[in-house]
Amino acid sequence: MLMRLFILLSFLYATTCSALDKAPVILRVCLDDNTAIATLYLSNSIDPCNSFKRFKVFSSENGGAFKLAVTETNINNTAIPVLLSDITSDWKFKIVAYYDCNGIDSFTSLEQIIDKISPPLSEIDSVSFDLITQNLSVGWKKNLAYDLKGYRIYSYNNSVSTKIEDVDTVTKKVLATYNSSNPIKITIAPFDSCDHFGIISSEQQSAYLDGNIDTCLRQITMNWTKYLGWSNTIQNLYLNKNGLGFYKAATLNANSVSEVISGIILGDKVCYFIQTEEFLLKKTSSSNTVCFDTRKLKTPNINYLSNVTVENDSYIKVSFLSDPYADTDSIILEKAISGSGNFQPFKKYKNNISKSQYDENDINTDITKSTYSYRVITLDKCHNQSSTSNIGRSILLSKPLFTIDSYVFNWNLFSVWENGIEKQLIEISTDRFTWNTYKTESPSATNIIYPNSTLESDSLCFRITDIENLNNQGFSSLSLSNIQCIYSVSDFYFPTALNPYSNNNVFRIYGLGYDKSRGLMEIFNRWGEKIFSTPNLETGWNASYNGEFVDMGNYVYMVTFYDELNKFYVRKGTIMIIK
Repeated sequence: MLMRLFILLSFLYATTCSALDKAPVILRVCLDDNTAIATLYLSNSIDPCNSFKRFKVFSSENGGAFKLAVTETNINNTAIPVLLSDITSDWKFKIVAYYDCNGIDSFTSLEQIIDKISPPLSEIDSVSFDLITQNLSVGWKKNLAYDLKGYRIYSYNNSVSTKIEDVDTVTKKVLATYNSSNPIKITIAPFDSCDHFGIISSEQQSAYLDGNIDTCLRQITMNWTKYLGWSNTIQNLYLNKNGLGFYKAATLNANSVSEVISGIILGDKVCYFIQTEEFLLKKTSSSNTVCFDTRKLKTPNINYLSNVTVENDSYIKVSFLSDPYADTDSIILEKAISGSGNFQPFKKYKNNISKSQYDENDINTDITKSTYSYRVITLDKCHNQSSTSNIGRSILLSKPLFTIDSYVFNWNLFSVWENGIEKQLIEISTDRFTWNTYKTESPSATNIIYPNSTLESDSLCFRITDIENLNNQGFSSLSLSNIQCIYSVSDFYFPTALNPYSNNNVFRIYGLGYDKSRGLMEIFNRWGEKIFSTPNLETGWNASYNGEFVDMGNYVYMVTFYDELNKFYVRKGTIMIIK
């Protein structure tokens, strides 16, 4: 019974405490040429019986006997260095491990030589832009080296491969720092556990896509570089419209490097990439993605002619508002003599995003004879008309008509404001500087009657001031008419004598109240011959005939003219020339 128990315990011990029950394995031997150290890489050792004492490393040079090289007492050491006397010799190595669980037996590894073989060539399958990250992605087939450690990825430029990074035994890598802003040529090389590198692959480069949109022509022009590294290729254009996913939109010529896409719909967001396919090897590559927001051109939210007014009784000032944030290229202020309807460009402005209020003075006007109309046209960035403003017309106050006991003033209704006229003020002044309200009229009034009996000065001037109803922009404007005056019609006279060599050397009408634009002056000698004639009553006659001053004596004049109230006059008399 005791014998059986002893045998059973021995069996259990043998099955549970195997310790170093097999020879250690030398996975590889790597040589560092610079230090002449050969490093033996071992498999992990297991010692459940705590019987391990040491490794002994034996080396053989050029087929000679194995000699002890190193003794190692750490079971966890899986890399044992051995200093070689001559790195040009052929070396073999083996390991003896001490002991088995019985404390007697040892294990000897298989012999191993220095690894001098580089991994075979690895060629790139494709270089592509990752559709999601838009970073460069490179892929290749797995290298068949038995002790492959990883791959080195290079950028290739001017026949020089520069390291980007090392990766492990994966067969695809997205390059985080390389994207469409810096597309590059890529090469790779495998390396093994001894850091022996294989031959660097041939270079490959993904197609690189660029493009621009012409909103006016509604077309997109795409340009790209062809894929570098493949021979038998076809190219496809892929499109993603409004985020609904990519689909093949067109098959392109294998040699194409550009494409024009016409008829785009403004408002769509479109993204494109070029897919290159190596149809014999069934490989594909995607270029970078180019996207366009094909929004419609923004038309002006406001194009408002806010005012047309007479300034200083001499010219017209035009004011308008324009939306600076619209897709406007230029703004054109147009002008027409009222009644003609023939608008012509008056001033052109380039759109300015920092300016929305414009004021323009028009000095080429005759504010006493005509009204003038204005409007504003905007041209978008395609030079198409994008908006037209309201039309503004100046106020023309006509000369007063004299009746038996009053003066009648007429004017045209002002037109421009979107919400119309609030009221009209009839203003009067005796000096053209200080104005007082004579009367407030309705927005539709076009005339007033001023009684002659209330005229208290030699002259009294009138103007019309229209006040805008509050507009949709939150303000109102004032528009002024030209000025018309009532004059005392008896306050003009003619001189009776003049001396061409003195300060009193011109025969003309002096005083107020006559119409300077209408009249005729004629001068006759004593024989009744006409020696001078002019319609310019202000310039008059300087006592000359045929370029020389006339002789002393009496000359007859006849002047026809109108006063400011349109009354016709004929004045005859004699003028004495003295010297």
